[in-house]
Amino acid sequence: MCEARTFKGLEIELHRFAGARALRVVHPGAQQIEEHSHDWAYIGLYTSGRYRERYDGGEADMRGPCAVVHPAGRPHADMVEAEGLETLTIEFDPAWLKAHGFTRKLDRSRLWSGGAVALASRSLSAAMSAPWIDERALGRATAEFLTFALTAAAQVEPAWVKRARDLLEEDSPANAAGLARSLDLHPAYLARAYRAATGEGVGETQRRRRVEAASALLRQTASPLADIAIASGFCDQSHMNRCFSAVLGRTPRQVRRERQLFDERSAASA
Repeated sequence: MCEARTFKGLEIELHRFAGARALRVVHPGAQQIEEHSHDWAYIGLYTSGRYRERYDGGEADMRGPCAVVHPAGRPHADMVEAEGLETLTIEFDPAWLKAHGFTRKLDRSRLWSGGAVALASRSLSAAMSAPWIDERALGRATAEFLTFALTAAAQVEPAWVKRARDLLEEDSPANAAGLARSLDLHPAYLARAYRAATGEGVGETQRRRRVEAASALLRQTASPLADIAIASGFCDQSHMNRCFSAVLGRTPRQVRRERQLFDERSAASA
């Protein structure tokens, strides 16, 4: 459904119906995806990683929970950062979505980073990931998410949130209380405001960042899982396994096996 000469990632199909399909898309780190478009409209929901999206509305730095919507044929380009990128994507014919209650016209690309839309995207992510979901339920979840996203009021992010994100990427504060001290904020206020602004809690950001670091090592090295767990900031391998399940819905061993699929794809396209 997509024309992109430099796409080197994996597309794992989760569901397929007449008029729609849901995918898990995994991109290797440091990948430039040239300008391309899709035959169907699509919604992309962030799982982990970081990337820059260039589209007809400008350019956005996407790190942490976010969502994008592109109508069919609307060009865009992406630069995946070193930690790679994982998304859940649903591609659909507008007629399919109309049959499930969404009647608005998708006339331009939209991007949301953090905020209420990112929080609302969790329900759609869960629906796409559920192996037992039927077409009606997935269609309704997609329509409800888009209706909310396109009508949600814009939110102003507190000025300190960028600094908080930078500190968490450095992994310097041990917890939310330490982060609050670093920013001279009350811990309860910081916890509420951070989640509202970013779409995830402070602890969830730290967990996701460690999963991203471990995923990169799993795909780039042959180091033992226990060593990768410690190097990525987990208490032990069991702790890493639990966090992978929560963030990616997969085990570290499954992520490591995807390296072979990346290699096979690169060899096939050489």
